[in-house]
Amino acid sequence: MSLEVINKNKIRADDYISIFLVILYLIFAVFFLMEAILSMIIYPFASLAIWGVLKIIGAFNKRNTENYGKLNKLLFGIISIVSSILFLYFLLNQPNITPHIIISLIAFPMIIVAFAGIIKGMIIDIYSLKYRVMNIIIGIITLVFSLIGFFYLVDNFLFNLITISLTLLVNIISRAALYLSEFGLSIMHFKNFKLFLYIISDYILYIDMNGDIILSKIE
Repeated sequence: MSLEVINKNKIRADDYISIFLVILYLIFAVFFLMEAILSMIIYPFASLAIWGVLKIIGAFNKRNTENYGKLNKLLFGIISIVSSILFLYFLLNQPNITPHIIISLIAFPMIIVAFAGIIKGMIIDIYSLKYRVMNIIIGIITLVFSLIGFFYLVDNFLFNLITISLTLLVNIISRAALYLSEFGLSIMHFKNFKLFLYIISDYILYIDMNGDIILSKIE
């Protein structure tokens, strides 16, 4: 017995999220032009840091038996993380970058994360119902805190930063539990959380004829 790598509901959910992303960014660009321009610089460098983390994870993958390949991934990962963090620190410390702008740039992608959690929980029925409901609830809570930070309804930089950061952490955990539930795995085991990291990078998981979970790299 095997599971589909991608089913129709996963594709439909991704389509809805992509449409929402495009529409929301257009609105973002119209009403928050400064933030939208900065996002075109900041988000790619933030993505570079995430890419670096995934490269480091790939370097420690047991399937990667070539030491040369491991070293390359590890070096590229470290260089990507350090260079992106240094650049972002320099850019966000410019005098015209206000705390409100920083919070807005963090809150905007969190709105997308919240919407994604709600949509995936509502549409993708191959996941556990318990974790689908959990992701919908967490998505709604994330949306509320993200909007509070985005519109700076609470004039306190530290409060907004902490609440958005905590909701991001909760979203990572809840999304990991959701994805792993497809394979009947619990997030309570650290080795399973590592599988979640592979799922969101360039690896896929599937169940072979023996019922074993197989990790395979997407070429």
